[in-house]
Amino acid sequence: MKHRTSIWAVALIAMLAMSVAAGVAACGSSSSSSGSSGSSSVKEIKIGTLYPVSGDLAKLGDQCISGVKMAVDEINAAGGIKSMGGAKLVLVEADSQGKPDVGISEITRLCQQDNVTAILGTYQSSVALPATQTAERFQTPMLITTAVADAITQKGYKYIFRICDLASWYARDQINFCKAMESMGGPAVKTVALLHEDTDFGQSTSAGQLKYAADAGIKVVANVAYAASSADLTTQVSKVKASNPDVVLTTTYLNDSILIAQEAKTLGMKQLFFDAAGGTVDPQFIKTLGDTAENWLTEIEFSTDANQTSIDLNTAYKALYGDNMTGNGMDGYQGVYVLAKALEDAATTDKAKLRDAMANVKLVAGVDRVVIPTKEITFTADGEITDAPLYVVQIQKGVFQTLFPLPAPGKLIVP
Repeated sequence: MKHRTSIWAVALIAMLAMSVAAGVAACGSSSSSSGSSGSSSVKEIKIGTLYPVSGDLAKLGDQCISGVKMAVDEINAAGGIKSMGGAKLVLVEADSQGKPDVGISEITRLCQQDNVTAILGTYQSSVALPATQTAERFQTPMLITTAVADAITQKGYKYIFRICDLASWYARDQINFCKAMESMGGPAVKTVALLHEDTDFGQSTSAGQLKYAADAGIKVVANVAYAASSADLTTQVSKVKASNPDVVLTTTYLNDSILIAQEAKTLGMKQLFFDAAGGTVDPQFIKTLGDTAENWLTEIEFSTDANQTSIDLNTAYKALYGDNMTGNGMDGYQGVYVLAKALEDAATTDKAKLRDAMANVKLVAGVDRVVIPTKEITFTADGEITDAPLYVVQIQKGVFQTLFPLPAPGKLIVP
């Protein structure tokens, strides 16, 4: 999908480019490499992208690629990759169509025919798993910006990196927030009930909730599963109420999250409900429920109001694309800046040297372009981002209010 850029959007990009120019310029050395990959000969650096930009997931894939394009435009406007003489980033787009087999063939094309220096992707874990195997085979650095399955970075690959959260981290940060809740004027959370749909999403998240709750000394007083396709969840919500937890941790899709909220209200439950970035992040959750959605907690990857950095970024993104930036867009955007920093450090398009630079890359908040709520971006030995906290938000007066990580602009409301 193409988007028309307004004069205001151009101005915002120019301002952002000026603000990040120093950080991009300082990323790497000015030394050149020998051969065709040396800084004196490189004019353009081909970066492949693999997202579902057609089919059922096209809207979500478009969010990813929009963030990528925004960052590429900023970096190029700021002077490109300085250690390679101002070489510009050029995107070579591929469409997974949301299909693993197509993802494999598209990675093959990007590596063999287009000879890209690195690849960003993929949105789906089901595509990321075979795609990363293929990129590893071609020894082409691949940065996963969106795809949460823990196994993606547990294969022992050398060329694969990831900046988004693992699936288990959603449960981790739910428990971290529960531990902090008393200091925010909420209850001292000693017990929780788990209420989750029964696919891999719900099962893996509930397994993480059990682990992190045990580590925190929080007792799980109920663990209730249900089919995501259920038309009535009266029995399941009633079981949760009977366990009388301090907080209810849910893992949902849209329709079941709506049913849970409606039944909890009918039963007069006063506990806080806290979702793992499931159906509650869909705009239809608030639109359908109205006041019934009030005070629900959920997690998101990007907050539009968390700090001035996120406010400015969202303003620029909205001017370009006409909508708020999402976690998908933010991860794509951040991924480009991580890759640009590695290219600056490597000062070459040689894939093996870029891989080494990626493994040792470091972006520092306040110095480099860091929009993930973390002090610095580095990778572990297996290519996983060292830390990428999720935002916790609460629905207050029909909008998300950011509460966590602390300090945050919002205040917790307890029913």
